[in-house]
Amino acid sequence: MRVAYSVLREIQNQNHQPKGSDYGITQREFENFIFFLENQGLLERVLRLQDLVSLGPARLTEKGHAFLIENESLEVNYPSEREKLLEWVQIEKELYSNDS
Repeated sequence: MRVAYSVLREIQNQNHQPKGSDYGITQREFENFIFFLENQGLLERVLRLQDLVSLGPARLTEKGHAFLIENESLEVNYPSEREKLLEWVQIEKELYSNDS
């Protein structure tokens, strides 16, 4: 949920364009995640050009805005520096990991 929150937040605030390396995943995994968010109705206007995906024109839907509001408790510990996003996301991974 933290990755979804972060991606949607960064798109809404236009601080920077998120990418896979921000979250410790490959660019292809990140693109698949973006398509997932789009298919869930949280995101729209994702630009696709052959093998490239651009979030420049992307924007949140009403459902995407509602997701941010429902999860605004995550904002308390949200990192102010892009370099700390991976560490912030890993907290959730550790919470739900079964150590396998």
